[in-house]
Amino acid sequence: MADETVVVQVTQPIIRVTAPGPQGGAAQIFYVHTQAVASATWTINHNLGGEPTAVVLDSAGTQCEGTFSYPSKNTMVITFTAAFTGTAYVI
Repeated sequence: MADETVVVQVTQPIIRVTAPGPQGGAAQIFYVHTQAVASATWTINHNLGGEPTAVVLDSAGTQCEGTFSYPSKNTMVITFTAAFTGTAYVI
């Protein structure tokens, strides 16, 4: 049997979520934050109002946990134990 090489490409899907807004139109109910500079504290201006949650993935695609705080209704701060880059999906 001949040796075969298998190449697998993994990509992250784009998730778009919309819901009726207060005036009946579609309102965006999520925000994607890209942290390009490694940091243990991510400040995210999401403009969603309130205190949303987020799923955070580091640059390798591993889910990370942090501590959330909300200095304003449109800003969240996530604090981690180490600095890294990645993406936060705020919902």
